[in-house]
Amino acid sequence: MKNIKKKSIPLLFFGIFLNIFTIHSQSSNEILVSKWFDKSAGKETLPISNGKFHLNFDKTVGNANRYYNSEELTKGSLGYDSQEYFEVNLKYDIYKDEIILTSQGESNLIEVNLIKEKIQYFKLNEKKFVNLNTDNLLSINFRGGYYEENLIGKNFTFYIKHYKEKKEIIKSDVLYIDYTYRHEFILFRKGTYTIINTKGQLLKVLPNDKKKINDYYLMNRNLRKENEAKFMENLMRYINNI
Repeated sequence: MKNIKKKSIPLLFFGIFLNIFTIHSQSSNEILVSKWFDKSAGKETLPISNGKFHLNFDKTVGNANRYYNSEELTKGSLGYDSQEYFEVNLKYDIYKDEIILTSQGESNLIEVNLIKEKIQYFKLNEKKFVNLNTDNLLSINFRGGYYEENLIGKNFTFYIKHYKEKKEIIKSDVLYIDYTYRHEFILFRKGTYTIINTKGQLLKVLPNDKKKINDYYLMNRNLRKENEAKFMENLMRYINNI
């Protein structure tokens, strides 16, 4: 990442939400941020156009939720507006494709959707996600947004898109929501992004590896049914190591 500077956690909040004063005291930052968050709680939007509060009114079936991995807060890091931040509380809403910054104010838990255009990458659960909203991807009808940078190989980079599809269910005259986990797979090779959701699409990109790919599919049928993302990750590592 070019020209990325390290910043403390309190400056992240000011860099995203305030951008008003140059602050030199970390303890002063924490006090001011808490007071500002507490004062701003309850509004639908922030007083300046640097993001909206994250709202989730889902009444879900069982343990279903709209988030990546878990709806619980996770310590992570991110590159935001050409600056790098560590040990921040994040959640990833993969239904809306929003990364959420969370902070505990004096009396409220504040969750804000960060501005997608300013995010270069973020890391959660030892996985790195990058923003692939680039013009050269529009022609292949990809979903866009954040993709897990799963493998940087010798001749390609493999990306996984994590997303969820929503289904509404009525039970006893009450509307519930269920979510189904889905994936999209992208291969970047020789300056070109290609969707490889099917074996046929993969064979078009890697015709010289046809036998190896067919053998892998044959030997790993169960894994493909149980965990599609792990199946594709292992396949890409298998191809890369040959």
